[in-house]
Amino acid sequence: MRNISPVLLLILSLFSASLSAQTYPAQIGVGLDGIGGRALEFPNVALTATAWQSVANSGANATTDAEGWPTEDFRVVFFDQRPFNAWNNAPDDPQHYVVDQSGTYTLSFNGQATLTSWSDAPISFQNQQYDPATNTTSLDIVFPPGGGSNAGTIGNYGFLMVNFLQTDFGNGEKGLKNIRLMRPGYQHNTPQLFRTEYLNAISPFSTIRFMDYLHTNNSNVAYPGKQTWAMRQHTDAPRFTKGAPWERIIALGNYTDRDIWINIPVDADSMYVVELARLMKATLRPDINIYLEYSNEVWNGSFSQFQYNYDAVLQSPEDADIRASTQWDDRRRARRVAKQVIKFGKIFEEVMGVTVASRTKIRPVFAWQIGGWLPWYEDVLTWITNTYGPPKDFIYGIASAPYFNDNGAASNATPLQVVAAMSANSDNNVANIQTLAQFADQWQIKHLQYEGGPDNGGGSTTNLANRINANRLPEMKDAVIHNYRDNWFSANANGTAPVGTNDLVCYFVMSGGVSRYGCWGATEDLQYLQNLSKAPKYDALCVLSGMCGNEPTVSLTAPANNALAPLGIGLNISANASDPDGSIAKMEFFVNDTLIGSDNTPPYSAVWTPTVIETVVVLAKAIDNDGKFRFTDAHVVETEPNMSGTQQLENQIDCKVFPNPAQDQIHIVWSAPDSPHGSIEVVDILGKKVMINSPVRSPAILDVNSLMDGVYFVNLYLDNRLSVVQRIVVSR
Repeated sequence: MRNISPVLLLILSLFSASLSAQTYPAQIGVGLDGIGGRALEFPNVALTATAWQSVANSGANATTDAEGWPTEDFRVVFFDQRPFNAWNNAPDDPQHYVVDQSGTYTLSFNGQATLTSWSDAPISFQNQQYDPATNTTSLDIVFPPGGGSNAGTIGNYGFLMVNFLQTDFGNGEKGLKNIRLMRPGYQHNTPQLFRTEYLNAISPFSTIRFMDYLHTNNSNVAYPGKQTWAMRQHTDAPRFTKGAPWERIIALGNYTDRDIWINIPVDADSMYVVELARLMKATLRPDINIYLEYSNEVWNGSFSQFQYNYDAVLQSPEDADIRASTQWDDRRRARRVAKQVIKFGKIFEEVMGVTVASRTKIRPVFAWQIGGWLPWYEDVLTWITNTYGPPKDFIYGIASAPYFNDNGAASNATPLQVVAAMSANSDNNVANIQTLAQFADQWQIKHLQYEGGPDNGGGSTTNLANRINANRLPEMKDAVIHNYRDNWFSANANGTAPVGTNDLVCYFVMSGGVSRYGCWGATEDLQYLQNLSKAPKYDALCVLSGMCGNEPTVSLTAPANNALAPLGIGLNISANASDPDGSIAKMEFFVNDTLIGSDNTPPYSAVWTPTVIETVVVLAKAIDNDGKFRFTDAHVVETEPNMSGTQQLENQIDCKVFPNPAQDQIHIVWSAPDSPHGSIEVVDILGKKVMINSPVRSPAILDVNSLMDGVYFVNLYLDNRLSVVQRIVVSR
């Protein structure tokens, strides 16, 4: 190990002062941390809680019903954001920093229970109530700010576990259902998918990589097992135990209008990929590009996906061609990764009607490792050429992960010396980057970074405090800018290839903690984005993208929060917006995660017509002339039956509901093009479904003897769309 000379530090300082102002707004992407991390991504904390743990059988998971809700007394860790190793009273982080999660949380569940807590904070349970009509318990959990008496802590409390004892779901059943814990500042009944701060943090980036978000690593079964589409993470699960559902990935893409880089499970069968492509075709914004990667770092023997791929290439009948193509197992492994990602690309292009060869929407990527693995790239590209044809028709690019580390720093290096060593290491990566750029140019494809950034982890505790604090220095901002601007995007880094061959980079993760294993987050706390001096790495990405500062402001002016919206009547949604250094290019309006309209001229507005009884959130997003965006806080809207009588929601439908008032039966007669099958719901005045008949044809007769006297609404669905709402009275 060597010390970093003062001369090198001076050179680095002079170099950083002369950095060019060139920006790369379309080429700075970011990965997202695994769900449940420091980004606090979801308003509903319960989605990322740990497993329900049995109280009676300590250390074991609690028994659950078919839906995954606990059926016995249990405990659960809702969050644990303490610094790494804090549980041993020796946190790795010398500052002991913890994201502030204080405030009043609202908890609800079906059933009854006695609650106690285990936490590093003196939490309190308040306002506990039980509603027998709905079998629902609700209460507040007050989580205090600060770090208490823990000496040296400058952060906050970070751990919350709740014990649910003497549980009673009713009718002699133990356990609880529909457990929901909402973060401070979020209305308890809101269906908002992501925190507003989380959405806004993505604004500077052109692409979002979802590897950790999808829980890609070590999530597969052993070969020859397969993961089917039915086995994926479902949106209605009590907890997201397999990473985020695909629907959340699509929603995040739709909200932000950023390209997505997805990691398909190593054990996914072909129909899994077909259904994923179909889902994205049906629900993803059409202007979003999709990067396709086979799992993550399948070359890396520390991940179980490595062994799955290795076993498959040696045993799978489908891969006999690869076994016959070379005697070397390491090359077989790489070729199979390429074969899989080419297969994914073909499936996506067939489903979406866009070819990979067009070099546009569908972007399969062969990802491997830089350094001593360079010959594998050339081998794979040659094999693709000989087996399929020109690689540019089957993959969008090759991808590497040129992290820069502190190899060469002395064991007692200061934080500034650690940064200098990392910049020197970045310089040492350039020769390998040039080689891969030249490979990409030779085969007319792109060279991408699937991951990258500063890496001074590795698990060692040597000089740990200084290694961590190096990531908090202003000089780290310059080091990150230097790494990308000069050692990736520059003509020198592209070698003999044209500038632009080295294309998109995905910084490893947007947010994350610090430990002996790395300081991976561009920021440790999304609140730091209000003061980027506390987030030098995120600040560097802002400089590189040119997409930070002077963001637009936006406020939702209608509807009011907790407004009521009658079915079948257009709801006006409006917002004000301004931009401090330019103009508003467009306003987008969302109901839940659906884009329902946009407007580019003030006053900004759109109209949405509700068709079902539900609770929704309305969001407004302002986009300025530079492409930067900001979301306003969402408003909750409750849809309700229209009291005005019959509503014809579709044209060319003639519907009669009689007699009205009714005593024993009602008759529903309708005529519509092709006389389609329909379904009928009867809804009470509170919006509760009291009767469902499906499928039915006209004329239909409903027995209403079981209904109490009162006002009801008959909803007629044709082709799965609400077409008619009829107000009726049951009176005897």
